[in-house]
Amino acid sequence: MAVSLTGPTADHVRRQARRAARAGADVLELRVDLLEEVRRALGETPRPKASSLRAVADCVVEALTLVEAAAPGAPVLLTCRTAAEGGRAVLDDTGYAGVMRLLLDELAAWEPRRRPAAVDIEVQRGCLPEVAARARDLGVDAAGSFHDFEGTPPDDDLENVLNRMVQQGADLAKIAVWPASAEDVARLLGVTAWAAANLSVPVVAMSMGTLGAISRVAAVFGSALTFAVVPDEEGRLGASAPGQLPIDEVRRCVSLLGGR
Repeated sequence: MAVSLTGPTADHVRRQARRAARAGADVLELRVDLLEEVRRALGETPRPKASSLRAVADCVVEALTLVEAAAPGAPVLLTCRTAAEGGRAVLDDTGYAGVMRLLLDELAAWEPRRRPAAVDIEVQRGCLPEVAARARDLGVDAAGSFHDFEGTPPDDDLENVLNRMVQQGADLAKIAVWPASAEDVARLLGVTAWAAANLSVPVVAMSMGTLGAISRVAAVFGSALTFAVVPDEEGRLGASAPGQLPIDEVRRCVSLLGGR
């Protein structure tokens, strides 16, 4: 079970990491694009300058260091989500590739045991083969991802994008889509079962929003990971995507439905 760290500052992320670890999270996702310093550095420039990228790297290193201290040994998924896929990083394909290269170059100086377990790479940005190869050189897994906040593409399209991730070097393939009907949710679950049976890597698949909540707890269909929320000090839920549920509820539902 993964919990996204969505805090606006490195210190906020540190507190979130500690609570998530105490709540039993298996994976911590650091959402780089939600950090205020990163957003200031990137601004609204699709292709940031070198000085801006340096500021991004410094902020991410600080946040990763604090997460490591707050949750020693917890696997971290490093994610910079673009605006095109529901995030806050206003980057074009070239700018996104530049950010990902810089972050991996920065991690090369770290001891292998301190590096994140995986890095999220959006397949639609076109740099998955290059970034996945670089990540592999560092002993970091590549999680290919695809998000559609407008709808649920046809089954063939979803299967094709999952296959493309595998062909381009992803160690894990993730899709998240928006349902307009219960039929859309059922189709997503069907694609998940197909992918779990046919892909050579683990698949993570979810239907977003309240309508798709069942996809977040129905591990029996083959999704290898689900994303949950840990309340903050005041009981607020800072979800990184629509439809995420509190971690205790997810754990209970997964257990009842025969998942892990």
